[in-house]
Amino acid sequence: MKRIAFFNVKGGVGKTTSAVNIAWLAAQDDTNTILWDLDPQSCASWYMGIADDHPNKSINIFKGKTPIGKLRLHTTQPRLSVIPADLSLRKLEAILADEAKSEQLLQKLTEHLSEQSKLLIFDCAPAYSKLSENLFSNCAVLAIPLLPSPLSLRSYSQLKEFLQRKKRWRKLTLQPFFTMVDRRRKIHNDVIKDATNVIGDDDPIVIPYASEYEKMGIHQAPIHAFAPATQAAKAYELLWERLKARN
Repeated sequence: MKRIAFFNVKGGVGKTTSAVNIAWLAAQDDTNTILWDLDPQSCASWYMGIADDHPNKSINIFKGKTPIGKLRLHTTQPRLSVIPADLSLRKLEAILADEAKSEQLLQKLTEHLSEQSKLLIFDCAPAYSKLSENLFSNCAVLAIPLLPSPLSLRSYSQLKEFLQRKKRWRKLTLQPFFTMVDRRRKIHNDVIKDATNVIGDDDPIVIPYASEYEKMGIHQAPIHAFAPATQAAKAYELLWERLKARN
């Protein structure tokens, strides 16, 4: 089973929006997919129409009290299921700190999922943490949404430097892409043009800013569920094709 984590240390960059849309596209592409929401804010779960009051607390997976399959919920999209998050995950760092072999915990928890699914997508909380380090060790691809700003490029450079600290993290395939891009703004165009040396991509994926982002909240659904012909939807299709090629 392939594993892709959507990660950025900064919030508000389109991480959850991207994870949800790519999970939906993967399922549409005949790939049995699980979207695992690991952010206590549980926005990915909410976008997928999952109520905040689901009976099983997400933290119990990591405590060994609840089998992971018991929290796995099916969506309206065939071949796509979700492991939802809730506020109980705010205590996850304490559990991972006490876990003697925390870096193997996620691998152990997900082993049996490969029998039913080909792709596992993680939506991560925006922070360097024990959890993110666990993901760096267990994923094949790190998808990194970037705002078209100098600070975002600086943050990306710091992440690359951080990943050099451990040999196993260096094997991660990084897939940076730009989000919320307004081509009418010169600064956005300039940053993307000058980003080649930083992100190592002459033709980066660009997700345009569009009203469909806000409408995801109204529909509680990915963009392709209600506006598949829009520029934003087409841009996510390009990102999915790039991720398939890199994976």
